[in-house]
Amino acid sequence: MTRELLRGRSVAGRRNRAGRRALLVCLVVYFAAISDLGVLANPPQASPAPSQAQIRAALVFNFPKFAEWPTISYVDSGSPLLVCFLGADDVRAAFQGISAGKAVNGRFVEVRAVKSAGDAHGCQVIYMDLANNAVMLEVLKYARHANGLAIGTSDDFLASGGMIRLQVENNRMRFDVNVGAVGRAQIKLSSKLLALARSVVDLPDPAGN
Repeated sequence: MTRELLRGRSVAGRRNRAGRRALLVCLVVYFAAISDLGVLANPPQASPAPSQAQIRAALVFNFPKFAEWPTISYVDSGSPLLVCFLGADDVRAAFQGISAGKAVNGRFVEVRAVKSAGDAHGCQVIYMDLANNAVMLEVLKYARHANGLAIGTSDDFLASGGMIRLQVENNRMRFDVNVGAVGRAQIKLSSKLLALARSVVDLPDPAGN
């Protein structure tokens, strides 16, 4: 095999990897949560900039595409993906607009507002943005034992047992992942998603288990 051919294949491989990464970035970051990847890669120039609530909602919608729950998390193969919101009414409203009539990994999406750990029964995804820290900690504890993917925004979210933390940095939305908490909830996150995280940490269970 010639050196030129090897070089050509290497360049093509790098281009393919770069293309896949760019596509994944578009999928996760852009507000337009639709199936047309061409539109995602080239959003209309005349479209207004999405709000932070819309961007957070788009991320919450896309994260489950790169997650796998244990079989016991669903009643059966036809059960919906239940996405719950503790506080964050603006994010929930934006999420409802994005997810209406859409499916994630073959499951239609159902949205629920929750106010306590008891309300979160059956939630595969729980987004939290609440001033009441005691309630949030109870819901986090529930998520650890009930295979719930806990997503939040507070500074101590990951240290408290949260799994994915969203944060605005330099006017861009970033996310950090606590793989220790994800593993304890028996959820598997794709390496593609982890590669896009600002940081990936493995923090101990705050309950000491």
